[in-house]
Amino acid sequence: MVSKRIGHKPKIAAALALVQLLAIQQFCYGQDSTSTLGLNLYSSAFFDNKEFTGDIKKGYTLPGFFIQPVINFSTDNYSVEAGFHLLYMAGTDSLEHLVPVLTLARKLSKSSTILVGTLDARNGHFLPEPLFKSERVFTSQPETGVQLKHKTNNTFSDLWINWEQFIKTGSPFQEQFTVGFTFQYLESNSKTPVFFTKTMALATHQGGQIDSTNLPVTTIVNIGETAGILIPLKPGNANLSIEVSGFLSADKSPNPHLKYDQGYAFYPRIQMEWPFTRFSFGYWHARSFINPRGEELFGSLSTVNPTLDSKVRKLVTCSLEYSKTLQQGFTFGVGVNGYYDTRQGLLDYSYTFRMIFDGELVRFRRTGASR
Repeated sequence: MVSKRIGHKPKIAAALALVQLLAIQQFCYGQDSTSTLGLNLYSSAFFDNKEFTGDIKKGYTLPGFFIQPVINFSTDNYSVEAGFHLLYMAGTDSLEHLVPVLTLARKLSKSSTILVGTLDARNGHFLPEPLFKSERVFTSQPETGVQLKHKTNNTFSDLWINWEQFIKTGSPFQEQFTVGFTFQYLESNSKTPVFFTKTMALATHQGGQIDSTNLPVTTIVNIGETAGILIPLKPGNANLSIEVSGFLSADKSPNPHLKYDQGYAFYPRIQMEWPFTRFSFGYWHARSFINPRGEELFGSLSTVNPTLDSKVRKLVTCSLEYSKTLQQGFTFGVGVNGYYDTRQGLLDYSYTFRMIFDGELVRFRRTGASR
C-alpha cells in the first residue's frame, strides 16, 4: 500500500513548507506594498472513456480524481507556493502519484513571468490534440521544470521544459523531457472578421549518458502553424472560426532509427462557439507523422502492433463540448469526440465527464508602506 511506503513524509513536508512560507512573509513584508498568504486548491474528478477499436489504438477508461492543495505566498513581484499532488484511479489499491509541488514565480515585467519548479499546464499549453492529447492534463501532472509566460492584449506565448524522468548513475531507464513553445496572436480591432495565428513547437527526448540501458537516443520534433479568421455572429452571442493548420514531424536523433524519419499533416477545421458550448468539425490528412505527446489516432505509429503502422492517416473529426462555471472556481464539463477513419470505414469515439475546482480556500492580505 502507498501509505506504508510514504509514511508521514507528506505531512512533515507540508508542515515545513508552511513554516518556511510564514518566515518568508515576515522577511518580505515591507519590501512590497501588498502581500498575501493563502490556501489554494486545484482539483478534478473525471471519467474519460475511449471507444477505440482500430489498428492504431485500442480503447480504455480513465476514472479517477486528483487534488493539488498549495499554500501560496505572493507579493506584487513574485510568489511562492508549496503543497502536493495526488492522483487516484478508481479500482486500484494504491495511488498513481503522490508527489510534492513547489512553484517559485517572478514577474520580469507587466506582461512576462518566469516559473521554476511545478509548471502551469492547466490548459495543456494551448496545444492542439494532435500534439498534446487532452487526457495529459489530468493524468500526466504535475509538470516540473522551467516556464516563461508572456501575455499582452493580443498575444500570448508559453515557453517551457518539462523534465519527465530523472536518472542516476546506473538507472535501468532513460531520462525523458519535453521542450515546448506556443505563440498565439489575435488581431485586436473593432472590425470583423478577426485574424489569428498560432505557432507551435514540441521536442521530446529520451536518452542520457549515465543510465545502464543500451537503448538508442531518441529525439522527435513536432512543429505546427495555424492561421484562421474569427467571425462574431449576432444575434446569438456566438463565434464562428475557420482555421487551417499544418504540421511537420522529424526524427532528430543522433542516429535516426524510427520507421518514419519525416512526416507532415494538414488539418482544416471549422468551429462554432457559444457562451458554454463549442462544436468543431475537421479533416485530418497525415503522412508518416509521429506525435509522441499527442493523441495517437492522429499518428502513423500503432500502439497495438508495429505491423499495423499506417503511413497515411485520413480522419474526419468532430467534437462537442459543454463547460460552465457554476460558482467561482467550480466548473462542470462534458465532451464527446468522434474520429472517422475514411480508409478503414471505422468510427472511434470518446466521451468525458469532468468537474474542476480551481480557486482560493483561504486568503489573508496585508498592505503597508515599503520600508
